[in-house]
Amino acid sequence: MAAGKPRIHRGRSFLLAATLALLTGPSQAAEITFPGSGALESCLETAVSKWVQVQAELQVNEDPASRKIGDADVAAWTRATLDTCRKQVGTSNKASEEIFTRYMSRWREHVFDLASSIRRRGQSD
Repeated sequence: MAAGKPRIHRGRSFLLAATLALLTGPSQAAEITFPGSGALESCLETAVSKWVQVQAELQVNEDPASRKIGDADVAAWTRATLDTCRKQVGTSNKASEEIFTRYMSRWREHVFDLASSIRRRGQSD
């Protein structure tokens, strides 16, 4: 991307990309399609949307932390998020939980797709 440019130019490019991302609103990861739309599903959608956004921004910023996350970390986050959402809403839904778990098993796809989208919006036509 801007590897051959001086640091100041890379910084400006990132600043432009971040500004455009903020101006166009939050980016969306691939949607989760639940069989219903209750409080549990809403909690899971909110949590995953925020998580994917943070992970994609780490990718775009080339933050070293983005290279440290792995499947075990994501599996632990997935379990914790399911537990948190179940406790918050006081219910569970096996079908929705399985869909959420399958969705998170493809976490790299969601994060990299969103990072790519953020980068495209940051480039001029």
